[in-house]
Amino acid sequence: MSLSQGTEDTLPSLVSGCALLNRASQKQFYAQFYGYAFSTCHRYVSKEEEIIEVVNDGFLKIFREISHFQPMYASFENSLMGWIRRIFINTAIDHVRKEKNRMLFTHDQHEAIDNVSVPAAGLERLSHKELLELITKLTPAYRMVFNLYVIDGYTHEEISEILGIAVGTSKSNLAKARFNLQKMILNKQTQLLIHEQRAI
Repeated sequence: MSLSQGTEDTLPSLVSGCALLNRASQKQFYAQFYGYAFSTCHRYVSKEEEIIEVVNDGFLKIFREISHFQPMYASFENSLMGWIRRIFINTAIDHVRKEKNRMLFTHDQHEAIDNVSVPAAGLERLSHKELLELITKLTPAYRMVFNLYVIDGYTHEEISEILGIAVGTSKSNLAKARFNLQKMILNKQTQLLIHEQRAI
């Protein structure tokens, strides 16, 4: 997400206002980051009403914790965006776990399918919107790991810690997610070919 010009100057004052519980600052912060929050949560949660619930929960956490925010990088904006993203990802994951109320992951390492060969070309040809649409069709467990690893850039070790699963389980779920996405892509391509042939 790229914010407007001059952000590096205005963001610190906005964050300071939120830390002081200034309602105008909180309202501006909410409006400025709502779209980013919604798109982040949408990758983990499917239903719109649930996404809105997760987004609002995430903002409540942000306003509670923002006084403790410390920039980690030279860019204040990049530091803030990273911090915000982590909060919304964790809030979304907590929501999915609560809603499912059961084990999301299988811990059987014999299920690992690391040798499955999934051509990357199919994924690379998809637009960002098309890829996100397919990701929403994955099971919650596969969806979480795929998002964390491929989209959000976490390592398997970090995913293991976040989700409380073994590193091998994370790798297995990622392989299965990619395999299922590839099947969806091939199915979509086949349907398009059939449609084109019927149109001739």
